[in-house]
Amino acid sequence: MRLMAAIATLPVALGLANSHAGPRIERNVPYRQVGGATLTLDAYLPAPAISRRAAIIFVHGGGWRAGDKSAFAPGEPVFAPTALRFARLGFAVFSIDYRLAPAAPFSAAASDVSFAVRWVRGHAANFDIVPRRIGIFGVSAGGNLAALVATEGRGSLDRGARVRAAVSWSGPMNLALFDTELGGPARHPFVESYLACRPTRCPSRYTSASPVNHVDRSDPPMLIANSRHEIVPLGQAEEMARRLTNAHVPHELVVVSGSRHAADYEAEVWGATVRFLLHYLQ
Repeated sequence: MRLMAAIATLPVALGLANSHAGPRIERNVPYRQVGGATLTLDAYLPAPAISRRAAIIFVHGGGWRAGDKSAFAPGEPVFAPTALRFARLGFAVFSIDYRLAPAAPFSAAASDVSFAVRWVRGHAANFDIVPRRIGIFGVSAGGNLAALVATEGRGSLDRGARVRAAVSWSGPMNLALFDTELGGPARHPFVESYLACRPTRCPSRYTSASPVNHVDRSDPPMLIANSRHEIVPLGQAEEMARRLTNAHVPHELVVVSGSRHAADYEAEVWGATVRFLLHYLQ
């Protein structure tokens, strides 16, 4: 009952007005030209009567080498908590494309996600967004990128590519240990493809691509979700939680039973995710 009450009052808590009109969608909005490519995003915007919005950047998964912004689209069968669902709660949502490996290995995707945060903040007036109320939410490889962008910067959360809150579902947090924890790199060659080398050949690249190595006490609050026996070892989420604890960064670790990955456990973590964003983006 408390969760339902919190969700029902979310637009009010975010400083938004109630409206019976539905969200509108602006598709394929260009946000960056880089490497000969034009990167786009889809914007899911609350009804015009809902003003002074908080914003969420959505980062899709796909092993850094597949997927696109449509993973969060209405009617998408793979991912249940769609961008439209968040927009109906009063958030302005921006689901982004980013460059993919192996054509664009690390740190291309991280650079694109960081640029998207800056772009949304720079266009806050166009979308009636409060620039200091920007969060980021990623799943799987997108969870790694969301956590990486959230922890890379230092200082104020109100400028540049900094965010006020971050959510990661099944995001790899320590790429140097990722394959070791699963029993060997042959099981997950996409990590090596993404970083364009083996850990023994370029350890500094694995360090740079791992959010656990960038945590400091100025980082935003983070919700981390993971199931106990999924493709991303639970130890990844637990290590990230320890780093955040040591840095005195507010965080929540949600552990789901079984072997489900990211969107597959949406029903179990949706409520915690909404409560978390409600609390830190208001």
